[in-house]
Amino acid sequence: MNKTLSTLMIMGGVALATTAFAKDDNKFKSMDTNNDGQISSAEHAAGVTKMFSTMDADKDGFVTAAEMDAGSMKMKSHSEMKMSSSEKIKTMDTDGDGKLSVAEHDAGAASMFTKMDKDGNGSISQAEMASGREKMERKADTKYDKSDKSGMHDEHGTSDAGSGTDATTPPAGG
Repeated sequence: MNKTLSTLMIMGGVALATTAFAKDDNKFKSMDTNNDGQISSAEHAAGVTKMFSTMDADKDGFVTAAEMDAGSMKMKSHSEMKMSSSEKIKTMDTDGDGKLSVAEHDAGAASMFTKMDKDGNGSISQAEMASGREKMERKADTKYDKSDKSGMHDEHGTSDAGSGTDATTPPAGG
């Protein structure tokens, strides 16, 4: 019985890791436009610009949490991260207006690119992208572990901290 349970848990973990890798792989391939196995800062910037444009549904030059949620579903790129769209916006919203401008989004993406480029060669490898994603997920998990202890979740385990669906957008590395 214990052996069967252990086997099922291992298989589940492998399946989750494979799904996360496939998402990273697809995102990586879509941004690596010259197919050299690296994402340059120019390729990253172009991908981020496209992502912002897709999310900015009303084309007013700003992305709200609702637009980010809708864009996530449209791009089919939402991740398993627990961070809500509202919380993601807060990490880049330098003027505190609750929405992202093109400039704020671009600056957040550029900062994330620099953080993920661990070897400083001006490009991100697939391994660097995966490592950056894992670090962000751990950071989000740690934040939520702390919020659980501080009562930010109701008795049903529901967070009152944001709007649910997560989009893969900066600071997720483009």
